[in-house]
Amino acid sequence: MLKGMLFFVVLLFFGCEAKKSGLIPEKLEESYIQATRKTELIAKGNTQVVVIATHLNEYDSQKYSRDEGEVFFLDIYEANGKRNILKNGYELTLNNGVKPTKITQLKKRDLEGLILQNATQWGEYYRIEFPKQDKRTQDRLMLILSHKDFGENTLRFGFKKITRP
Repeated sequence: MLKGMLFFVVLLFFGCEAKKSGLIPEKLEESYIQATRKTELIAKGNTQVVVIATHLNEYDSQKYSRDEGEVFFLDIYEANGKRNILKNGYELTLNNGVKPTKITQLKKRDLEGLILQNATQWGEYYRIEFPKQDKRTQDRLMLILSHKDFGENTLRFGFKKITRP
């Protein structure tokens, strides 16, 4: 009985300690992780561009309503150091061929919260807006990054969110 009680106390202590130390993500952090994807375009064995994209509608559905369209945050780094990456031959589309309605380049000072905490220090940041998509497209949502010389890669966002009981 004493061993069982001691085991329970130790388990409780470590469980609380893990929560305080940040080992267990908070609900907002978990949502951010689930809504974020990373891809690279590689040509001739070298990474040309690295893209980390967060589907803001999935990350924070209250702030970014799907009724207003699909919104993404992109953190992009091009290996050769070029700036204004999305104006240098790169193209973004959704899997149904829809192009962005608005691309806004952001400065690091414009970022906030988890997006600021997770932004790379060497990247360029963009807010990409697409028109509202139908439910079928939303369930299979993919963001396609392509370049005429480096090919294309797909970031898959169409998934059912994991819900906790």
